Amino acid sequence: MTASSAHPRTRWAAVALLLVVGIAAAMQFAKVATVFVPVSQAYGAAGTAGAMLISAPAVVGLALGLTASVLVSRLGFRRVVLGCLALGAVLSLTQALLPPLPLFLAARALEGVAHLGLVISCPVLIIQLSAPRRVSLAMSIWGTFFGLAFAIAGWLGPLAAEAWGVGSVFLGHGLLLAVLFAAVLTVLPRTPVDGPQPVSAHDGFLRAHLSAYRSPRAVLPGCVFVFHTLMYTALITFLPLFTDSGTAATLLIWMPLVSIAGTVAAGLLADRLMSTSAVLLLGYAGVGVLVVLVWALLGAGSGILTAALAMMFFSGLIQGGSFGLIPALSTDPTVAARSNGVLTQLGNVGNLLGPPLFAAAITSAGGAGAGPQAFTPATVWVVVFCAAGAVVSLLALRLTGARAPQR
Repeated sequence: MTASSAHPRTRWAAVALLLVVGIAAAMQFAKVATVFVPVSQAYGAAGTAGAMLISAPAVVGLALGLTASVLVSRLGFRRVVLGCLALGAVLSLTQALLPPLPLFLAARALEGVAHLGLVISCPVLIIQLSAPRRVSLAMSIWGTFFGLAFAIAGWLGPLAAEAWGVGSVFLGHGLLLAVLFAAVLTVLPRTPVDGPQPVSAHDGFLRAHLSAYRSPRAVLPGCVFVFHTLMYTALITFLPLFTDSGTAATLLIWMPLVSIAGTVAAGLLADRLMSTSAVLLLGYAGVGVLVVLVWALLGAGSGILTAALAMMFFSGLIQGGSFGLIPALSTDPTVAARSNGVLTQLGNVGNLLGPPLFAAAITSAGGAGAGPQAFTPATVWVVVFCAAGAVVSLLALRLTGARAPQR
């Protein structure tokens, strides 16, 4: 998207509406993660099988993350937002009925179509609706959608499940998507460049993959990001299960909010003090050290809240740094577009595999009911992922250089 295609003034009301749409899209993961225990109990799905209830929507992102932008461009971004909101509403309302497990999982997997369409289309529309000098600010605001979704779902989801049953969580999400469909239909303006675009299927589905995965500058941000997504949802889902009910309720709300602060801080650090790759190294080092401290404090009864929230701050540095690494490695629009597609695709690898992997590790150690020692294998996985993420960040550092931006 070029500057000339942006609005001369920023349409902040429309940007805010698209942010809410993004939050609703991220709730397609958060709504199950924040009521994981009652959903698992409703279906008798424990351990790895239960974790698949969370990660099923990531299957679509894994398969189509790099090429979905081609399809979205062919259909038109506003049209895709409307279609995905309608599809998501129908699927959430279906889930509210708590249908048999195979149908529920099928609905969750199809939900990945709606999720992917929304998270690809909304930022493009935000750029189109922003003045050139406000694009960075608008996109920084957009970057908070995932953490906000988990914070809001962590606050409201357990309350709704306790008061009206777990089906009410899915009902509420479906109604939210329906309301947003009406709002987008009536409020979101059409933009001059948003419309169906002719795209070669060969270029979109074959050449895009070959070109992207052959280019270190296109693939490195995704390789950094995948180790973050392997941990993020899993930590928010399972760590609170090892604490008392009051601490768990606080963690479900504040862990994602503190990660948002880290995401914002990543941009400030990379802009003023250090390279984006150095921010990533700092983030992975902080998470790796603090998860060990969290593990040590689980049985102590105090200090766990502070340590867990500090860990999530450093996790936010990784998230912000991963997105910031794209323009740091290349300002070429084609490379940046491919890099964003790879990041989406590999990010969904983490969203798909992380929760089942952590669930299996915790279950093998006796489950959350066995006490803090059951969190030991999860701690080991986090340290391994942090070490791997730090290695990839070092590779990126060699390409970007270690100097902070000159101001």
